[in-house]
Amino acid sequence: MTPALLQLQTQFIAEFDQYAANSLKQLSLKLPEVKVLWESLNYSFESGGKRFRPFLTSLVVNAYSQSQNYLPFALATEMIHTYSLIHDDLPCMDNDDFRRGKPTNHKVFGEDIALLAGDAFLTQSLSLLAHEYAENPKLAVDLIKLLSTKAGALGMIGGQVLDMKSTADITLSQLELMHRLKTGALIEASVMGGAFICEATAEEADAFANYAQATGLAFQIKDDILDAGEKDQDFKSFINLLGMDKTKAELQKQVDISLQALSTLEHLNTQPLKDLVIYNQTRNK
Repeated sequence: MTPALLQLQTQFIAEFDQYAANSLKQLSLKLPEVKVLWESLNYSFESGGKRFRPFLTSLVVNAYSQSQNYLPFALATEMIHTYSLIHDDLPCMDNDDFRRGKPTNHKVFGEDIALLAGDAFLTQSLSLLAHEYAENPKLAVDLIKLLSTKAGALGMIGGQVLDMKSTADITLSQLELMHRLKTGALIEASVMGGAFICEATAEEADAFANYAQATGLAFQIKDDILDAGEKDQDFKSFINLLGMDKTKAELQKQVDISLQALSTLEHLNTQPLKDLVIYNQTRNK
């Protein structure tokens, strides 16, 4: 990661985490009787995530060099992401005991509270958008529509179903669809939310959508490359379907698409977004 991009990330995480902590604290004060729920929410939210999706929103806003109220939307996307992780870890899903080196939520608070904590993050994310953007009703509706669609049956949830029900004869097109929905949809929402907040033109919005779709897939492909050799290959990996050389070629293809999309936005400060694409291609962990 370039020094400039790393500085932006460090500054953003500090600001974002403070905003999120204050928001969750204010929420908990409204119903202290469910203390265990607030403890469960904070446990997973503060577990050391990279804040990648909220950071993407900030980079889009920064591209316009505007001072915009984007933190509520950034928090909403991270709430959705955190809820998905809590539910993914449950025994009925991936049945994981640890995440990021810590016991998973249901191992600490029980399956019942973990399930409800995920539900709480999901519903509260949309409530947050409705309240924080109430003075701009059109924007509020657009953001709620965007996030609920990308997180729902036509987005992340649909992708999770494809993941759970996929079989060893999965095709490349099926694998790409699964990842574009399961992981990529929320990444696309993060980018497009920033564009909506900055009142992007239709042409700008199209460019950001193309960037987000390719970048989301590129991060998954890079993860598969890094995982190769460290463990048995999952049949749902690009390496398993394509082999290493063709997987690297597919990564380059998605990088090229991302950078080409940004090349149409030369009137904006998109260098950090470009740096993020290059960082992903060259990262070693």
